[in-house]
Amino acid sequence: MLNENKIGLMTRLAMYEQGEGKDALKSNKYSKSDYVSLKMINTAITVTIAYFMIVSLWIIYKIDEYVADLVNLDYFNMGIKLLVIYVIVLVLYMFVTYMVYSLKYIKMQEMNKKYSDNLKDLYLLYKKEEKQKNENKLGGISSDDDSFEF
Repeated sequence: MLNENKIGLMTRLAMYEQGEGKDALKSNKYSKSDYVSLKMINTAITVTIAYFMIVSLWIIYKIDEYVADLVNLDYFNMGIKLLVIYVIVLVLYMFVTYMVYSLKYIKMQEMNKKYSDNLKDLYLLYKKEEKQKNENKLGGISSDDDSFEF
């Protein structure tokens, strides 16, 4: 006999595991601070690489001006400006990353809580089904009794 509640619950669980829950279930391995810290480290590395690529492209774009003023350039002030801009960009991205992934972690934990509740419901359905099978074996109500007439 098919139990529609059990089938629906199993379908929802499988859809969650394959879809939006794929990343959410991985987040269960981490505490919030660890999860956000890991994402912030990834962001810092990505921002650093992107910044150096942009600065390199800018230097290549302006290479003719820099070569012409090679002796007259103030390398110290240029380095300070580049460093200040890098720090501002990094701090901005780190703040945004912290906010986004903190909220995302909270949302994933709520989704995982619903998933856990659904797993608990499925477990209880299986236990109820197992209990009914054991009662039938011990002489309890059988599904064949309904069709028997005197």
